[in-house]
Amino acid sequence: MDENLPVAVRSSATAEDLPDASFAGQQDTYLWVVGEAEVLENVRKCWASLFTSRAINYRKNQHIEESEVLMSVVVQKMVNARTAGVSMTLNPINGDRSKIVIDSSWGLGEAVVSGEVTPDNFLVDKIMLEILNANIQNKHIEHVPDRENRCVSIREITDERATQSSLSDKEIIEICRISKVIEKHYKCPQDIEWAIDADLPEGENFTLLQSHPETVWSQKKTETSTIKMGMEGILNTLMNPISAKK
Repeated sequence: MDENLPVAVRSSATAEDLPDASFAGQQDTYLWVVGEAEVLENVRKCWASLFTSRAINYRKNQHIEESEVLMSVVVQKMVNARTAGVSMTLNPINGDRSKIVIDSSWGLGEAVVSGEVTPDNFLVDKIMLEILNANIQNKHIEHVPDRENRCVSIREITDERATQSSLSDKEIIEICRISKVIEKHYKCPQDIEWAIDADLPEGENFTLLQSHPETVWSQKKTETSTIKMGMEGILNTLMNPISAKK
């Protein structure tokens, strides 16, 4: 393997990405790691991040026993992301499972997940794969590879690209199509991280980074009501006009 191949060193703990506890951000990820010595050092750092006060406190609050948590580390080739972001196979605002919501920005996805930029936001009809709303933001920075210094740097975007859409309509639909496949595979709403690789040809440049269960709306119990028939139903409607309008 090329000694100069940049990789990401990512945590993969047994208690991560559970349906009722995402553990998002609790363990560390290291990007643009080059060379065997640096890879091994950052693998050790990933293991160590399992035992930070933040991670231990989170497990305590989630009532997860320390003995139940084990850590593996994934080493992945770095994606040279032109655009990256997240897609959710429901609307996180209201839990509508007939919609897909995409957040995206230029460069690596760290700017999106860390909240350093306000990403472009797209609302898509999951059934018809029709873009219902596109909210394009001023994306003033991007995380990009610094090959010379073997790291990821933050670059300011000063030209018109800052206010241009980070995804084409075709790319939005393709992300939604693949997101539906992932949701069907895991049989529950998903929170998906992805990237568009600048080194790959159009149509082959979508890269799935990770997917885990959506943990907010999936835990809400669906309210059900019993339909009353006959005179009881008429009286119930008259006595509860507000409920009847819902």
